Amino acid sequence: MKEIDDIFHLDDLQPEPQRGALLIAKPTVDDTCFSRAAIITINHSKRGSMGLIINKPSGLTLNEAIDGLLTDEDIPLYLGGPVNTELLFYIHTLGDIITDANPIGNGMFVGGSYDAMKRYINSGAPVNGKVKFMLGYSGWAASQLNAEIGMHDWAVSYDVDSALVLSNRHEDIWQQLVTRLGERYKMWKNWPFDLSMN
Repeated sequence: MKEIDDIFHLDDLQPEPQRGALLIAKPTVDDTCFSRAAIITINHSKRGSMGLIINKPSGLTLNEAIDGLLTDEDIPLYLGGPVNTELLFYIHTLGDIITDANPIGNGMFVGGSYDAMKRYINSGAPVNGKVKFMLGYSGWAASQLNAEIGMHDWAVSYDVDSALVLSNRHEDIWQQLVTRLGERYKMWKNWPFDLSMN
């Protein structure tokens, strides 16, 4: 495996993740939930870490999950992670509109007033590219995320673009983030989903 590691640069050292960083699953991660996942971290401390997957659609829309939305726009719901999948989270660029939202950097916020968000949607204001909704979150106990990074499961990036994070072109996000890591990592995109098929 060491020869493969050298070719694919899977064991490169990674920076310490902080709030607002992106975690990019290395192509060797084959967990159903996290395979080719892209996660924005919303908290990272000695007590643990929390993030939201931004590129795994649930197959549901916000309109199906919430009563009283006065919009014809089908707003996709994503799977933020395997923990508490009945909870709704949202990241957005509406910090001046959605009260009590918490900044996560690069002009993005997480959470805030549910009523203000509902009013925003019902006003007919644009949602696509402004807000992304997720069910559940990804969580790590103290030191667990650092251990996974040490085991070469995640690349950590601070090249964070809100347009890409909030994009509904979910199938492109992982590929684009790998491209942003640089030429050194381009072979990650050719890693087969199923090694037994090779």
